[in-house]
Amino acid sequence: MTGEQTLHPGATGIHLNARPCLWFHMLMMTRHTLMTSHKPSEQAGSSLSVINATTPYSCAPLTFSMHRGECLALFDLSDPARAPGLLTDMLAGYLPLLSGQITVAGKDITARPPGKRSIGIVSHREVLFDHLTVRENVAFSLRVRRVAPSDLRRLTNEHLALLGLDSLADLFPPALSDGQYIRTSLARVLASDPAIIVLDNIFAGLNAETRRDIHLRLTRLRRARALSLLLITRDRSDALTAALRIGVVADGAMLQLGTASDLIERPVSSRIARSMGNANSLVGIVLSVEDDIARVRLACGGEMEAIADPALKGGNLTDLCVRPGQIAPLFQRGRDASPEESHGYLSASLLEAVHLGDFIFLRFRLEDGTEMIVHRPPGGLGPGISAGSPALLAWRAENALAFPSDGKPG
Repeated sequence: MTGEQTLHPGATGIHLNARPCLWFHMLMMTRHTLMTSHKPSEQAGSSLSVINATTPYSCAPLTFSMHRGECLALFDLSDPARAPGLLTDMLAGYLPLLSGQITVAGKDITARPPGKRSIGIVSHREVLFDHLTVRENVAFSLRVRRVAPSDLRRLTNEHLALLGLDSLADLFPPALSDGQYIRTSLARVLASDPAIIVLDNIFAGLNAETRRDIHLRLTRLRRARALSLLLITRDRSDALTAALRIGVVADGAMLQLGTASDLIERPVSSRIARSMGNANSLVGIVLSVEDDIARVRLACGGEMEAIADPALKGGNLTDLCVRPGQIAPLFQRGRDASPEESHGYLSASLLEAVHLGDFIFLRFRLEDGTEMIVHRPPGGLGPGISAGSPALLAWRAENALAFPSDGKPG
């Protein structure tokens, strides 16, 4: 496509100089117009419910609800190469449901097309318009809503101020840093007045300082305007920072939904224990289950105990999960432990010890080559402990969990 052309999306009066890649800009403008060209009857801060929603890429129906003014995080363990943006596209209406229902503020929006759902999307896939300034990108959403010309400048300035973009208003997107780009995208979506804002993996690639800044701004915005935010992320720390409730999902299915304490202290599977609690996972055979305590012969050697999943029985293959902070290392001061001494312990050797401020990170190797991670408080190591030091690793039975083996990586 060559030559000079003019594109008129609706009544906005936006002009583009056509280039060989104009088709891409046109596609993205059309996509964004679909997302924002509505006059929502729902108020910002509405609730969202997804009930038994199944897509062509889902492995099971997905059900969850979020409350008005809440930030709910969905920690996605799916392989991004299999179905990138699956959850976001389902909510936005780009991916049809095979079954189920999506409601916003109690209204069924399942059959509504994209742009008629009162759901705003902030995503690396929802790009800003490079030919428009920051101010013009934000004003675009207001124009699509047909805001009166007399109010356009005032509302644009208000949304710029909300995200600290006043001094950047006349810059074009290519001149923005990653954090400034995300803030501009947020301002543009806020200007479209959605009932729910979906934040699709927006922290990916951001440095620690920028990540903290965006988290703080989102928290202030949510509290000040009772915003309903749905964060979809592949980073556990972002989910823990942003939300009181977290849903762990994989391939479109909800594995567990609860508070951070629920997911870390009371996971329902070894996969949740690994992904949320960074638990060490050891494969073994259940020898017996008595009073909810499983005695397990581990493949790496030794017999250990853990709280048994209700489904476990003697003879079952199990994943024994124990969090790094629940393991106590006993260093042997250069001598090996005898079989009697090592009953209820795992023999190991220290590979490395790294002081991370709040705790000391210890990496051990068991006799069969399996590695385990242990966290100890600062000052928790005695003198003379270094790489190669032999140790016995132990834990209380109530601090470990034994689940039916799922055979899946964390």
